Amino acid sequence: MDQKDMMRLIETEDEINQMDKVFEQLAGYGHASGDFIKLDNVYDVIQHNAHPAYSGSEEADLKFIEILYDRKRTPDERAEILLRGKV
Repeated sequence: MDQKDMMRLIETEDEINQMDKVFEQLAGYGHASGDFIKLDNVYDVIQHNAHPAYSGSEEADLKFIEILYDRKRTPDERAEILLRGKV
């Protein structure tokens, strides 16, 4: 996957998280508990295409999550980090 596609997926994941907060406020549960569980596929595709350094152990998974949801970095910066395996 190229960096531009990864960036677009990260932007989409950011929006899903924002939408999830609204779902929780309105319905009392997030998208994963309702009819929109397939939205998790975006997260799965990002994780599947990230550098192998971000999978295979609990520590690697936590690092992946930390980078993916680091809103101090732009989606483009996060895409680059996740694809290259370096901060």
